[in-house]
Amino acid sequence: MNRLTWLIRREFWEHKGGIFWAPVWTASVFVLISIMGAITAEVFKAKFGGGLRIGVSIRDLTSKLDPEALAKIGPAIDVGMLGSSGLLGTVLGFVLFFYLLSALYDDRRDRSVLFWKSLPLSDRDTVLSKVIVAALLAPAITVVVSILLHIAILSLLSVHVMFYGVNPLTVIWGPAEPTVVWLRLLASIPLNALWALPCIGWLLLVSSFVRGKPFLWAVLLPVGIGIMISWFDVLSTFSVPDAAYWKHIALRLLAGVFPGIYQFEMEAVQIAPGVSIAGLNGAASWTDMGRVLVSAPMWIGAIAGSAMIYGAIQMRRWRDEA
Repeated sequence: MNRLTWLIRREFWEHKGGIFWAPVWTASVFVLISIMGAITAEVFKAKFGGGLRIGVSIRDLTSKLDPEALAKIGPAIDVGMLGSSGLLGTVLGFVLFFYLLSALYDDRRDRSVLFWKSLPLSDRDTVLSKVIVAALLAPAITVVVSILLHIAILSLLSVHVMFYGVNPLTVIWGPAEPTVVWLRLLASIPLNALWALPCIGWLLLVSSFVRGKPFLWAVLLPVGIGIMISWFDVLSTFSVPDAAYWKHIALRLLAGVFPGIYQFEMEAVQIAPGVSIAGLNGAASWTDMGRVLVSAPMWIGAIAGSAMIYGAIQMRRWRDEA
């Protein structure tokens, strides 16, 4: 266990730029753009508004809203928070995709694998450390950064409305449910980890055996198989549509590390009573998350992903150079 912990720390420090700084800088840019947008709007209003009244002031608007109308503001704010989390999740997905592709390939390419094999470190622990970083550590860091981003944006929005004499507790923090959003984001970490196992296993397996061009191998092989299946209409023999391969196999192998990708298996994802939207990271209701957790595709994919991870461990034991 101590060796595995040390290997996880090694992975973090070697790839800190993508695992830690990528979401931090993305969130920082998001906050900066939000501040610049608010300042630009105020400057534009001061310079060109003059005595002309443009639109309705925030104070007049909120003063005429009844409790039922104020309650409808909450889902909109929640969607905004989930949208910013989706942005960070997209960045995380690209980071993890290329991290996993190079995880075992780079060690063989520069022959540093010979040095690591000379240490009392097992191939199992080495590969599992990369799995844990991709499945749990990096997503957890991104979720924490997302929560801090939400707090920053809500705080900025609160300061903005206070300048107009509006109580932010009434129009922002009261209607919105940030704690519910944060709990769902935290709960989605193990759910996304299980769903991502086929993608993690596939990318590590490719990284463990190809001699060159791991990206082309990882992408073109499942895409090529899909084209052949569609071209010869193979799945029609089993009364299965061709789209099933692309949706349940190709998409999961190539995009499973993107948080919330499992939601594309759903018809719609409920955010709040009467409000639903598809494909937002962490937006699924507790019922939807439970339905995914007990679904057959979840566990069939998890077993297949575990088998590919086992294959990557075996490949690393004897394949030393690219």
